[in-house]
Amino acid sequence: MQKKDRFGIRKMVLIALFAAMAYAVTFIFHIKVSFLTFDAKDAVVCIAAMILGPCAGAIISLLVATIEQISIGDTGFWGWLMDFASTATFSVVAGYIYSKRRNITGVAISLFATVVSTVTVMMICNLVITPIYMKVDTDQVIQLIPTLLLPFNLAKSVLNAGVVLALYKPLVTALRAAKLLPKSENANSQKSFWSVRSLVFILISIVLISASIIYMIFGLGGSFEL
Repeated sequence: MQKKDRFGIRKMVLIALFAAMAYAVTFIFHIKVSFLTFDAKDAVVCIAAMILGPCAGAIISLLVATIEQISIGDTGFWGWLMDFASTATFSVVAGYIYSKRRNITGVAISLFATVVSTVTVMMICNLVITPIYMKVDTDQVIQLIPTLLLPFNLAKSVLNAGVVLALYKPLVTALRAAKLLPKSENANSQKSFWSVRSLVFILISIVLISASIIYMIFGLGGSFEL
């Protein structure tokens, strides 16, 4: 019973820690494309969901979206809803799939599935919510899908997937060192940190992140905001 209590407390601490990290990310780095904004909080919450499970991802998504809207948001209920939908979809899908297959194949499948799912959900949200939020006709929103909404959400999701690939292993290693996560059952896990597999993941993440940022800036006419 005491062990279960310690695990529950540790999990709550990690949920609070990841929520704080995701919120902090919203102040650090932005890419503004028209009325749309990219920040990397979805990636942070996704990592939390892969470590702690999809339910934790949903809870952190709700916490961060709510705190952000109360503190610095200016988009009202509809903006909050779309923000929550984006982060929750990206984190919960990846967290669920990875919980069923915790290996390199699971990483690839979970990130691919979460990119597809997030883009799909956001297209639906754009068609249903954006006309209400922007007070425009649905036809006007439909015209923005191929030129702005679809490419932005695809680039945003791919960029977040690249950030997950880059940060997952270092964050897990740091949390284990801080004894907030148990040590891996695989005795060779620490030795594999700088393995060929890890190097491949880093290279792939660099390519995804670089390509997405370049496309947002030069392809979609976006700009950095610090």
